[in-house]
Amino acid sequence: MTEGPTPREPRDEPGAPHEAPRWESPGAPPPPPPQGETWEQQPGSAPPPPPPPSGGQGWEQPGGYQQPGGYSRPPAGSGMAPNVASGLSYVLTWLTGLIFFLVDKRPEVRFHAMQAIAYGVLWTLVAVVRPYMPGPIGALFGLVLFAFFIGWIVLLIQGFQGKHFKLPVIGDFAEQQAGRPGL
Repeated sequence: MTEGPTPREPRDEPGAPHEAPRWESPGAPPPPPPQGETWEQQPGSAPPPPPPPSGGQGWEQPGGYQQPGGYSRPPAGSGMAPNVASGLSYVLTWLTGLIFFLVDKRPEVRFHAMQAIAYGVLWTLVAVVRPYMPGPIGALFGLVLFAFFIGWIVLLIQGFQGKHFKLPVIGDFAEQQAGRPGL
């Protein structure tokens, strides 16, 4: 009793239209529907996301800006996490601060970048003036330079931890400059 070959389904035949398998796994999201078709909601699956609000109003997300058409996206960044970009702003003080201030448009990163610029400029000025100071005043400037070094380490740590660490006078200036629109 041998049975003959089983008949083939039409989709297995060469040249016959092939239909993609339907979504069947319970944990995976369904593939997008073909052009012009919609998927019906299957029992137990999540409802589709709500449509964007009408009237040109966008959805506001934390840290994002409103984009025409009803959607928002985060401001242009350097492609790094904000705490990494903030910490790297302090590495070479005014040089890396300037790079991140021009490249990254996120407010917190711009704040740290501007604070790094101002801190680095003051540190450089003290270092340039120190050799011209006589005796005890020169020694005092040496202590100030050491204090700048300790402050730089603190700023690096705070930036990499993602904290909004604001220096007394420089921090106010940095907040004002970071809040302005991009250059």
